[in-house]
Amino acid sequence: MLSEENILYIQQISALQPQPVQTKPAALICHHCNYVNETEFLYCTNCGYPLQNKQGSNSYKQRIEQRKTALLKAENAVLAARVVLYIIASFLSLGFFFIFAESNRKYIVVLMALLLSGLFFLLASWSRKNPFPALLTSFIMLIAFSTINIFRSLTISTITFRGITGILICLALLMVILRGLQGAYRISLIKEEL
Repeated sequence: MLSEENILYIQQISALQPQPVQTKPAALICHHCNYVNETEFLYCTNCGYPLQNKQGSNSYKQRIEQRKTALLKAENAVLAARVVLYIIASFLSLGFFFIFAESNRKYIVVLMALLLSGLFFLLASWSRKNPFPALLTSFIMLIAFSTINIFRSLTISTITFRGITGILICLALLMVILRGLQGAYRISLIKEEL
């Protein structure tokens, strides 16, 4: 039999032996973007991919698909606004034919129509690289020109069929440009997330 001293001695020796230590990893590496995250995080702080539970990867993939769909819709809205700008530029370039009109101001009308045509063409081209500022500029210009045109002949604009049609066309153009402007803003937000 072991004496009490021997038992106490054995306990002291066994206490000195290294015990297996359960350690957590110092960091978790995201499998999606290779970003180093702290261990207590459930999702990557860089891309949002689930770090510890594999079930969350399906919801992550679904969220990415939804963002890609929203991005496609926003790009289509920007494309529609760009087409409207090209149509406005083309329509204004037809102002060249006013040179054959019998008017004292025909040269001024032709010059203004061609300048505006070039300006809208440049805005449409600019919207390929930077859609938000290009569409914002064109929206402000359309509002300014529409307001000037409506208030210039206020009584004729609100009474005649031609005036009301002009107002409705201006509103329709503004709506398309505004939707394109919203789409351009969404594109910038979604691209930051992706």
